[in-house]
Amino acid sequence: MHAHELMAAGVRDRHLAEAYRHCGELLARKNSAAYPIARILLPPGKRPYYDAMLAFCGYADNLLDDPEKSIAEREEAYDRFVAYFFRTEDESSSGRPVAESSGRRQEVLTSRAFRHFTRTWGVTDESVRDFLLTIRGDLSVTSFPTYGDLHRYMQGVSGVPGRWVNMLLEPRHEGAAGMATALGYGIYLLDFLADLREDFDLGRVYLPLEDLRRFGLDRASLGQAVRQGTMTEPLRELVRFEAERVSRYFDEADEWWHHVHPSSRELPRQYLALGRQTLRQLIRGDCDVFRARPPGWILGATRAFGTTGLSYLRARRDRRRYGVRPLPAT
Repeated sequence: MHAHELMAAGVRDRHLAEAYRHCGELLARKNSAAYPIARILLPPGKRPYYDAMLAFCGYADNLLDDPEKSIAEREEAYDRFVAYFFRTEDESSSGRPVAESSGRRQEVLTSRAFRHFTRTWGVTDESVRDFLLTIRGDLSVTSFPTYGDLHRYMQGVSGVPGRWVNMLLEPRHEGAAGMATALGYGIYLLDFLADLREDFDLGRVYLPLEDLRRFGLDRASLGQAVRQGTMTEPLRELVRFEAERVSRYFDEADEWWHHVHPSSRELPRQYLALGRQTLRQLIRGDCDVFRARPPGWILGATRAFGTTGLSYLRARRDRRRYGVRPLPAT
């Protein structure tokens, strides 16, 4: 994270700046192609806030998925983190130094930056609780009987952060939040299809059981196909059915980028374009989810960087043309 980004974000307090830099470092260490490519499409003053949101969500998710700890240990660590975030609201956003030897440095700095993000952009504690409570279900929920059950899960893990992003992008239309949510649902469903094998190895099936039954499948037959890496015809029909659902979500999200501030519209525009590109690749591959795919599927494909470069140039043009709202210094 560059100093000019923090200045543009109105972050002057050195301890708060330390927290934001820490979030950027956490994301950079993941070596995800999606991270640097996506953030450059935002105005410099919004990039630290984007970092704080991704880092907070990622930190919470990592606590739940830590393979070196038992479920009970993960549960304890996660609940301690959530309690700290809400119990120490003032401390988590205040300019206090964090002791290097405290063992809580990552937790405190990530919470501090995210708390500042929520205050700056009007994110409610209720929505944060909704997100944190929903993803906690990953410790115990291994399947979803109906699509309604899965949809309620996606509302918390995808819809809520999608609305946070929408707030950061400064919506210009009351329907923008719904479009942002639809894009998140579509991307999540694509993820569930792409990660079918990995999720099954973890004992999880995210595709609704009622959808499996629709095509003559159950958990056992799905597991056999996954273990063998074989696209049976019922499984192919199931994937095609879910791909059509993804397409409908993308259609709902089609106008989102038109309804945010012009200086920020290239991020949702690019996410939607690359989501659709990935969906087309899945369909062209005869809905074979076991076919090898490049890492970082949504924004990481090398071929995508050409279009992202054009988006970056458009984003720079729009920032010059329409300006960026100045943020108060903190």
